[in-house]
Amino acid sequence: MSDTETKTVKATVTRDFTDAGSEKRFTAGTTINITAGEFGNYSAAGLVEAVADDTAAANAGDPAKTGRTRS
Repeated sequence: MSDTETKTVKATVTRDFTDAGSEKRFTAGTTINITAGEFGNYSAAGLVEAVADDTAAANAGDPAKTGRTRS
């Protein structure tokens, strides 16, 4: 994967919501593909959960969850 490709995460929507910035609507119980950045924001707000297969991908950018430290 090149550095220019956007990394995506498969997530399950935990409740209905509309993203204020993009005005995209999401329905609880659906599975969506979102960018890692969107996942971080939505997950922090309790709006989505990573699908089991993508849990590692969702944690890839978080040193606390991967055991890596930033230099």
